[in-house]
Amino acid sequence: MIKKAFISISYCILLSSCIPPETVDEVQIVESMGYDLAEGDKFQTTVAVAIFKPSEGGSEFKSETIDFNGTSRFGSLIDIERSSSKPIARGKMLASLFGEDLAKKGIERVLEKRDPTIGKRMDLCVIEGNVKELLEGDYPLDQTVSRYIKELLNQREKRNLPNTNLHKFMYSYYSKTQDPIMPLLKKHQDKIEVSGLALFNGDKYVDKLYPDKLLIFKMLYENVKMGDYEASLENNQHVVLETIKSNVDYRITNSMTNPVIKIKVQMSAFMNETVSSVEYHTKSDIEKLERLLEKDLTKKGQQMIKQFKEQEIDPLGIADRARSQTRGWKLDKWEELYPNAPVQINFTLDIIESGISY
Repeated sequence: MIKKAFISISYCILLSSCIPPETVDEVQIVESMGYDLAEGDKFQTTVAVAIFKPSEGGSEFKSETIDFNGTSRFGSLIDIERSSSKPIARGKMLASLFGEDLAKKGIERVLEKRDPTIGKRMDLCVIEGNVKELLEGDYPLDQTVSRYIKELLNQREKRNLPNTNLHKFMYSYYSKTQDPIMPLLKKHQDKIEVSGLALFNGDKYVDKLYPDKLLIFKMLYENVKMGDYEASLENNQHVVLETIKSNVDYRITNSMTNPVIKIKVQMSAFMNETVSSVEYHTKSDIEKLERLLEKDLTKKGQQMIKQFKEQEIDPLGIADRARSQTRGWKLDKWEELYPNAPVQINFTLDIIESGISY
């Protein structure tokens, strides 16, 4: 009861300056919009709205969906508003979702590029499967589906998921020196899960990173305050690292002649668990494990760079970093040289405390 009251009060405060003159119970509050590929050149728009409903314990917000087929984002929204029994309030969008089939063809038509009602911190996600099905799912949580997605992303961004939002996506989208990324989500039974990271070339979804690669990407992408990593090493060793902190540094030389990219990641971690026939009790034992983990991280980082080069994408913004470090830098020359440029990755790990060994 207390939680429901808190949710209701929060919504009222949030919307008090966004949707005058109607009161909260007289409108349908748009929290997220999703887009799936439809027949011809159309796409299906599904809008998840929060509706204020009285209840025995006071009042609460429930999530409902409205959908329509169209050829433009605003056209679909107008059609939805015409068929709605209450006014549509778009003052606080939380998320914009794109079905994977549509994302592979391109999302330019449905990007919120010039809508003044959309905040820069709104989340963008690619959905594995159907957006409509995900938004209409029945989830055992006392909140709307859009709030569920928002909180899920906020929690994962505190760990292994890179920080993303509309502002960051549009910066990369319009940039000539970096390609955009989005979280990948999927519906699994009565839950929504982060299933990876969607990699874009312009407005098209072209490749993905699986969940086990997210922390490595994040450590190459930005400084990390907290994370967790599971590694399977030689001799059937399994290691779990937690509370990972890292700093990344890029050094790019000879950008316009013979570029060499050096990426150094310094990280510290707590070793939560090992499953191994080897015991790690002494300082020497821990140092040997650190070298094995550094080798594992470096190998996977190099594979990731190779994957990006094969797809001709640059989600890490290496070109942007080269431009900032090079006087007289030119994009066309960089694009000619970068595919064959060596990328050297060096992970340095300090295990500051170890837990239980089995």
